[in-house]
Amino acid sequence: MEMTPTEVKQTLVDAIRMLERAEIVDHSGHCSALRDAGSFYINSGASVRSVLTPPDIVVVDRDGGLLEGTARPPLEFHIHAEIYRARPDVKVVMHTHPRWSTLLTMVGATFRPVYAQGGLLGDIPVMDSPLSINTKAMGEQLAATLGQARAILLKAHGAVVVGGDMIECFALATYLEENARRQYMAMQIGEPYVFSDAEQQACRANLWSANLFTKTWDYHRSKLG
Repeated sequence: MEMTPTEVKQTLVDAIRMLERAEIVDHSGHCSALRDAGSFYINSGASVRSVLTPPDIVVVDRDGGLLEGTARPPLEFHIHAEIYRARPDVKVVMHTHPRWSTLLTMVGATFRPVYAQGGLLGDIPVMDSPLSINTKAMGEQLAATLGQARAILLKAHGAVVVGGDMIECFALATYLEENARRQYMAMQIGEPYVFSDAEQQACRANLWSANLFTKTWDYHRSKLG
């Protein structure tokens, strides 16, 4: 069943607050949901992520023009606009500032699937720039580097995860960071075991499930109280 605008805004609020509580989004992360072919919902740039409410969600067009709400979108709205322009399959975009994933990029360590849910993400490209994605040209570069992948890491900056719906995208964002945490920790004592291509395919066959994504969502949602 298609969600109403009110439901979309509330779900987006919940996702951002859950990501903040999980320390995957900080004071300046942002997430969006496609509204139609030319516009999307996104949290305002000035909003406080830990206490976000539906009025903090605005609607902008692909040029950042405000269609609903009174606050400005994040300066990096170009991330969302250009991914939606390049990827018709994407309905939700999450730009996060995760600790462990970012540490890997700072030392040039490639993301490797080291636990089952991490195997769902496939190959993850890296954008070789720590700068804010605050121009259309940079947004286009990011979208091109992302290609058809499910996520991209931004060197010494953060990550961007895409999905077909809010719950799927949220789950992938948490799997990305948990995999990076385990990979980083294992690297402190040795060389981590990396799932083979066949094992990754088995993970995708068994774990790419709307019910399991919802289980992840519900686990984090329960922490909001």
